[in-house]
Amino acid sequence: MKNEEISELLEKYAQNTISEEEKSVLFNHLNASSNVEFEKRLMEKDWDLFQSEETMAESKANKIFNEIVRTEEKKSLKLNFAWIGWAAILLIAGFSTFYFLKPATQKITAKTNIAVVNVVAETEHKKIVLPDGSTVILNNGAVLLYPQHFDGNTREVTLKGEGYFDIVHDPARPFIVYAGKVKTTVLGTAFNIKAIDGQKVEITVTRGKVSVQDHQKLLGVLTPNQQLTFDEKRKMPSLTKVISQEVVDWQAKDIFFEDITMKDAIEVLAKRFGTKITFVDDSGKNCRFTTTFQKGESLDQILQVITSFNNAAYVTKANEILISGKDCNN
Repeated sequence: MKNEEISELLEKYAQNTISEEEKSVLFNHLNASSNVEFEKRLMEKDWDLFQSEETMAESKANKIFNEIVRTEEKKSLKLNFAWIGWAAILLIAGFSTFYFLKPATQKITAKTNIAVVNVVAETEHKKIVLPDGSTVILNNGAVLLYPQHFDGNTREVTLKGEGYFDIVHDPARPFIVYAGKVKTTVLGTAFNIKAIDGQKVEITVTRGKVSVQDHQKLLGVLTPNQQLTFDEKRKMPSLTKVISQEVVDWQAKDIFFEDITMKDAIEVLAKRFGTKITFVDDSGKNCRFTTTFQKGESLDQILQVITSFNNAAYVTKANEILISGKDCNN
């Protein structure tokens, strides 16, 4: 059975439009499949495609889950427990999705016993630090799903929309991004992925080397300043030379300060703006704060914000900026 046929049946099952005959074919295939992990990945992909933004109490979701499991068992489909659980989750996805309560932009999605963090960049860019220390900056409207812990021999995430990845090098555990119908594999590098649902996926490399493939074959191996575009309808890849910094310019002006000391923040700003910035003395250097700048703010605007956070002050002289602060009890 071809991967496209499996995916099509999974989509029908998730939308509750599958016929009894098609359901029998799908379940028989899953039960006989020797590649359990790959089939689960396909299921996970279709779950993600049909999520809604509705929420459901965990207790109610678990009740529905148990009812569906019992229903499937009564039909004597001879599926092992793992497949019954995944089938139940997909059936639930057909009419709603459920989350454990978390802040609006970060939710824990319940998929049987798999804890997956679902982060949505709703109205502005969002920086995510992954469990291995890698970072991802999501463009507006993008969604990233990743496990709370990277277990096993790979580090795998799923992206919808656009994201810039800076991956910690780990030769023993490749980093894999699923976006649209392509799979991007790296060991440690920086790259941008833009996935337009059902249309195309663009992968652009700024540092290192990236391997891209679909379900059937290798599409290309990219090095810095190369971009691969995969047309999902025609199933055609094209490789071009680009100026990668122009492609990732959408996030180039972003400055994310997360639980950072004043000393480290000033070093970042001095490098970013090419300006000498020094402290009058050691007071206030270790004050910690968190804030984000995403609108191309000037150095003066940024310093006004961070010094007010930390009860500090600054003065501008001919060739440098001097900061005086007070010690913090952070």
